[in-house]
Amino acid sequence: MLEKEVKILEINVIEIQQKLEKLWAKKTFEWFIHDLYYDFQDDDKNELKMDINKRLFRVRQKWDIHIYTIKRKRNKKSEWWEKWVKIADEWESQITDVVSFKKVLKKYWMKETREKKKYRISYLLDWCEFDIDDYYLWDNKNIIPPLLEIEAGTLKEINHWISKLELKWYKIEKWWSRKLFKYYWVEYSLL
Repeated sequence: MLEKEVKILEINVIEIQQKLEKLWAKKTFEWFIHDLYYDFQDDDKNELKMDINKRLFRVRQKWDIHIYTIKRKRNKKSEWWEKWVKIADEWESQITDVVSFKKVLKKYWMKETREKKKYRISYLLDWCEFDIDDYYLWDNKNIIPPLLEIEAGTLKEINHWISKLELKWYKIEKWWSRKLFKYYWVEYSLL
């Protein structure tokens, strides 16, 4: 699947929920999400191998469901409009036995490299996903204000919803979580 999304920073959660519900968006999820990122560490160079190749491997817990995700960032020259939106190839699959799965990852020398937790409220509207993420709820020291992710099939659709939700004047970024955490001076590395 091709993932195309933007992050709108420092939103008012209640206001965004009211606007989405007024547009008849369907709430699809509301609960905590726990993400663990894995990578192969090159001890000689002190580098992470998947990270260097613009890939990531994540194990996500949503309720009692565990999903592993592999993402690959797209080449910057592949789409002319990519500078406005985050684009990645994404593959996901459910894990039936997370304990055994994590043991296999360690057996193949994968290490936990980063961890994040957030409270997410998700909506679906016209095949577009809207995720309201609040990182503040899990750690009073590390404050990242609530944000909205809009994921859609095209940049035109994303811009349509930014306009419809009256978010043009907010800070809109195509960041991955690492850049988001760096922007707010929050450390989430496990190494």
